[in-house]
Amino acid sequence: MSNPAAATANGAPAAKPVEKTPSYAWPCLIVSLLAAVGIVFAWMWLPGITFPVFKNWLAENNAFFANPANFGLLSNVMGLVPIGALIMALPTTILVRKFGAKATTIIGVGCAVVGSAISAAFVGSNFYVFLAGRFILGLGLSTTVVSGPTCVSMWFPDATRGRAMAIWSCWAPVGIFLSNFVNDGVYHLVGSNMANLQWVWVAVAAVFGILFAVVFRDPRENERSQVSPERKPLKAVLKFFKSRQLWCLIIMFAIFNYMNYAFSQYLKTWLQTPEALGGFGWDATTAGLWGGLIVACGALAPLGGLILDKTPKSKKYLCVVVGILGLTICSALAFHAEFFIPYVIFFCIGNMMLNACCRPLVPTFVFKGGATAVAFGLSFLTLGQYAGQIVTSYALAPFNEGLTAASNVAINAKQAVLASGGTPADFGPAIGQAVQEAMAQGIHVDPMLAFWALVPIGVVGCLLAFGVKPSKKQAAGAPAAKPAEGEAAAQH
Repeated sequence: MSNPAAATANGAPAAKPVEKTPSYAWPCLIVSLLAAVGIVFAWMWLPGITFPVFKNWLAENNAFFANPANFGLLSNVMGLVPIGALIMALPTTILVRKFGAKATTIIGVGCAVVGSAISAAFVGSNFYVFLAGRFILGLGLSTTVVSGPTCVSMWFPDATRGRAMAIWSCWAPVGIFLSNFVNDGVYHLVGSNMANLQWVWVAVAAVFGILFAVVFRDPRENERSQVSPERKPLKAVLKFFKSRQLWCLIIMFAIFNYMNYAFSQYLKTWLQTPEALGGFGWDATTAGLWGGLIVACGALAPLGGLILDKTPKSKKYLCVVVGILGLTICSALAFHAEFFIPYVIFFCIGNMMLNACCRPLVPTFVFKGGATAVAFGLSFLTLGQYAGQIVTSYALAPFNEGLTAASNVAINAKQAVLASGGTPADFGPAIGQAVQEAMAQGIHVDPMLAFWALVPIGVVGCLLAFGVKPSKKQAAGAPAAKPAEGEAAAQH
């Protein structure tokens, strides 16, 4: 495959795309990955410490929550980030077109740092300004996750692009795992203060952003992959988006994120919920470790990327089918303690394949349009990603309400013991009594609320995954798009 549309600045044909991965591609991949991971810490600290802990902290430290009715705003803490990301997804293409992928990534990280700083400064005083900071964080998140893989795609040729972009796609699972694992400890280390916790992650995101700015550069002419860094006019690349496969992939990716976001938000809370109320009764450290490891199974994406690279072009869609089917089966088993092991297995299959395959497939549909087309395709993918996540926080709200109430039973019992002068040795009897009272009140985890919110949507995703299958003409090697007149115009 080649990029006939690419040209040098003086009008001469561009150098032939490299077939061997340039050595400097790997440092560029690493710093692009770290830039995104740093934002995850600022985004996902709440699931890391759990909703009940945050709710109790607000009750004690923010006068706004003296009125219990205001706790209904908590769904916006996670919901506003993907809303901001959704709004910024498509405009990021304009930034890439105007400033380039590197500068756009720096803009995205900077925006996320500013938003996180606002949230840190106002979490204890003005909750609405805190939420505004979360929204701004979402703007920066979207900008970074569109421009970041665009940076990577320019460095890696067809033979290794799948695994390289799969490695980059580990940004979310790796970040979420680390967030689940370390946030409880960091929270106590900074004096159990939500503002201080967020300032820590502001600093981490800023450091990773600076590292990216120093290390990353665009590939030289003799280092370019089939995806040219050339920034064509947006109008010139629109012809590459008349693709049934691309749109099925984008919509399916939205469904994947809708389903997956439920697990990343609620898994740790469920693992800490008392057994008699439908959970596992694990302490925060154990729940953080195992919950983080499970959610981080998307870090297996490089293996999925290798599978994608080795799969024949006409069969690559099956990698997507296997992924969404695994996640749908996982959703049917989720939050049932008796099905925990098969739930984890199918969750890992779904995340490994979908994190590995979706982003790398976008350049295969639009690579002839250069960096602009790849960024535009990834913008639509990101649009689908955060559209799915926005819906999750609200569609799963009834399930989360019961889950939070059940998890709070143990938390409140422990706090009552300590407040009365007791010791951790007294936790067991106190929790046992509190659980009995909760059961009498009908408090428990209802997994069927999650089932009906997730599984039917997953079935739709499976059907869309089959839509990624290439036509017989494309499978035989014909170009996905007609050689439009605009291609020649794009060179001028």
